[in-house]
Amino acid sequence: MMSQILAGMRDVDGVHGSFVVTKTGALAGKDLPPMFDDAVLNEVGRRVARLHEGLCADGADFEHCVLRFLDHKLYLRSTPNGFLCVLSTNAVNTPALKMALTLISRRVDPLIAETAPAAGTASQPPAAARQSEVPPASGTASRRQATYRGHRI
Repeated sequence: MMSQILAGMRDVDGVHGSFVVTKTGALAGKDLPPMFDDAVLNEVGRRVARLHEGLCADGADFEHCVLRFLDHKLYLRSTPNGFLCVLSTNAVNTPALKMALTLISRRVDPLIAETAPAAGTASQPPAAARQSEVPPASGTASRRQATYRGHRI
């Protein structure tokens, strides 16, 4: 069901595919070419969750984020239960993509909640790894407002 909904993202010119991760970073669904296996997407999911934690250190949640690479972009749309992630070319039609992100994220969010209990336990690092994570150098969260090109992120 989730992959059928995510397939709608490919209707936007320039979109290679999409995947969904829970707030903990566990893969909840995907519609990507076979070269993107579940192990890679689980690792990306954990990094998306860490990025979210870093950007939300001041207590405000982000709605979306765009990671720009040489030939591709990775769009991240936050939903109440996880993240919708879309891989596209640089030449993607941004207004059409944003509209599709809004529509698809509304449809997949309830499905993320259904898969979260099962997926959330599988992607948790072992207790020893969680204890070895280094706290911030100052010990307190940053209170600065994150902005990019004059817009709050």
